[in-house]
Amino acid sequence: MKFFTQSAYFITLGALAVVLLWGVSLWNGTVLELIRVTWYGKLHDGTPFKTSYTGIVLFDFPLSLLVAFFLYGTNGSDPGYQLFLIDAYSTLQSAFVWLYVEASRGGKKPTAVEYPIFWGAAWQAFGAAISLPFYYFNHLKWVHAQPRGLSTVDLPSARAIPISFLLGAFLPMAIGMLPTWVDRSHCLHQNILAAWQLDPVWVSTIQVAGVSLFKITAASSRNVEDDTLRHVRISYVLAGLSSTAGHLYAIGRMFSDTNPLLSFSRVYVPRLFAGPEGSTEKLMNGPWLFLQYDLIIIALSSLSWAYVLIFSLMEEGFGRKALPLVFLLGGLLLGPGGTVSAALFWREGELHRRRALEKPGKIGGRKAT
Repeated sequence: MKFFTQSAYFITLGALAVVLLWGVSLWNGTVLELIRVTWYGKLHDGTPFKTSYTGIVLFDFPLSLLVAFFLYGTNGSDPGYQLFLIDAYSTLQSAFVWLYVEASRGGKKPTAVEYPIFWGAAWQAFGAAISLPFYYFNHLKWVHAQPRGLSTVDLPSARAIPISFLLGAFLPMAIGMLPTWVDRSHCLHQNILAAWQLDPVWVSTIQVAGVSLFKITAASSRNVEDDTLRHVRISYVLAGLSSTAGHLYAIGRMFSDTNPLLSFSRVYVPRLFAGPEGSTEKLMNGPWLFLQYDLIIIALSSLSWAYVLIFSLMEEGFGRKALPLVFLLGGLLLGPGGTVSAALFWREGELHRRRALEKPGKIGGRKAT
């Protein structure tokens, strides 16, 4: 696939996402309802809605908008919406690992690759279907400009990524989604949602702290590249397992339950402007429709990105020809997050093998004798 085609593809996906996410939300009144609830501090049924967390209006107002946006998908109001968000968020949280691994590689990197917190903040503010395609565009442009291949990941960073993912991304998601199984007060849930919306900050802060700590305390490694590979792959395994578990749980619940509220078409398939059938509350059907479009483009762009990366590393043969089918089946069975994480797991091993072959004094990856 030529780079021009790749560029046009990812830019088109990002532009399409702007129309489907924000154009539709403006058209159907979702944006106005979010502003109304946040401005007046009351939900449609009169339930108080918290609008102050720090006392700083410029911070609290956008944070309250995010809380309102995710409120009905996380408070147990609709089982289908709840399952959808488990699948969607378990997929999205994996992206923290993907972006931080690439940001931690040695050598000169463009700003768009070096600072993943920017993309995390962008997908919280505007939607990952908008931010991720543009990240993938910039990342592939950088990768194609590396004639000697990519450098290995910095070892302290590799050691910190599994921790920052688990504590900064996975744990807030798990706590935020607990009303799926456990009841809690309305006020407490809003406070937890507000803290969850800052997960790009938590991931970045824990990553920076972890890197600093490992630089000071970690014992030196006899084989830095092998140790780095192991930690990077651990991160991909954690991301893949959490994403696949969320996907399989949601799909399994839907197909094992006869409740019409849990039908696949209602949960996943967008109905143009109206939102899922049977959901009359605007703060439920509006954000849900937004996220249905969001997940489709997240999945499509992420699988395409990983496909391009893997395709460029594979030799001609049956494996390369079968790659589209592998990604299709993986996306359906494991979910996009699990499939991309598995692909990147393989890619890291292949990059490691190629770097070993290029080392002086080695033939076929072994020391010359």
